Amino acid sequence: MPGLVTDPSPKTKPELERDAHKLPTADSCWSHFKAVTQLPDMTMAEAKSGCNWLAPGAVNFQYGRKSDWVVQDRSDLELESRRKQWHDFIENKLLPYASYRDRFSGRGIVIVAGNQKSIKRVRVILRALKKLGSQLPIEIHYWDNEMNEEQQKEISSMWPKMYFNDLSAPSNILETNHNGLYINYQLKTAAVMNSRFAEPLLLDSDNIPIMDPESLYESEAYKEYGTLFWPDIARTRPNNPMWAITNTECRMDEYEQESGQLLVDKRKFFYHLQLAAWFNNDHADYYNEFLLGDKDMFRFTWHALKTKFGAPAKWVTSVGTLSDEFYCGHSFAQHHPNGSVAFLHGGLIKTMTKEVMKWQRESRGGIFQVYKRSEFDERHIVNVNVSIKWDGGKYLPDRPKDLGVASCTDFYEVTARPLDEIVPGFEKTFEEIGGYWILED
Repeated sequence: MPGLVTDPSPKTKPELERDAHKLPTADSCWSHFKAVTQLPDMTMAEAKSGCNWLAPGAVNFQYGRKSDWVVQDRSDLELESRRKQWHDFIENKLLPYASYRDRFSGRGIVIVAGNQKSIKRVRVILRALKKLGSQLPIEIHYWDNEMNEEQQKEISSMWPKMYFNDLSAPSNILETNHNGLYINYQLKTAAVMNSRFAEPLLLDSDNIPIMDPESLYESEAYKEYGTLFWPDIARTRPNNPMWAITNTECRMDEYEQESGQLLVDKRKFFYHLQLAAWFNNDHADYYNEFLLGDKDMFRFTWHALKTKFGAPAKWVTSVGTLSDEFYCGHSFAQHHPNGSVAFLHGGLIKTMTKEVMKWQRESRGGIFQVYKRSEFDERHIVNVNVSIKWDGGKYLPDRPKDLGVASCTDFYEVTARPLDEIVPGFEKTFEEIGGYWILED
């Protein structure tokens, strides 16, 4: 496959582009990529030196607590070997942009769905978008026989511009695989690459838009960087091998990425997305040891290729319930670059038991009651006491003995405030768009 050998530029020593995100098209990046692969190798000690929090125990390192690489740093020899692998991919194995650029155009929403529960969540999204007056086309990506023609026809009746793509079909630009009943994070990077849209907005099926997503394309951040990546609640450990593998010093002002929503211009970053898919698909067994699925594959790809990415200034806000002083954050409020809430990503709603959800709905006015937002939400270098905790429903008046346990986020030193302050009337909206389908499932 053509790679850097196709570079038509003069044979002079390549230099890094200071603002690689401003290069007009994917094929403008060749000299920059060559300079990236010629950077001096970074050792683990050098990568770790970027983060020197005075109290590491107070930092939320959510992933990898019991992993061997946390206890014992991976060797510089291993890191060098892995670095050479992705350098070789960039130099020799990229699919050429010129051969595929005519296969995508325009803007639209991309959702990976297919099983019955995810399709029910998609219906909720469609009703929300209709209330917002959105006119963006939507593309559903699924695997093989997850969706039949009858199901596609039914979901198409809810939206005027609906498309479908089978990720297992040989017609795709990028091949991927499927791991049976396991979570298939790699389908998300594949969906972005294989989308018909030049500017896809990747959206999880449990992520409800609060404003018309089309306004994101006109934000200054997106127009500047050609990307919008959103933050998660945790930090990446200083000795996470990915820092050194991508020749990047650990960053104290950066959170992990949360890919419930992601916006990217493929015309500029066609090669970046291929590398993200390579990490997430071809070598997932290795990289998933210290990165949680697809989400940080995007962030570290941009770091690897020394390209800045756009992001909202505000950190994530936790949204949930408050019962007998017990707070359970089940959703993330993610922000538009203008500071308003753009999405409510209910990633932990699916862990809530039906008994708790029913009681909250009938006795407490619903599950969208309160929010917690850090006072340092625009000062990302400041550590905040936040983590995942468990909700066993002890506040229920008639708690079943065999009640399951849900996952919640909490900002422990923040006082919960009424959600109507930042998203007025959302509980009523959630009812209207059929958000409580799970109680009738």
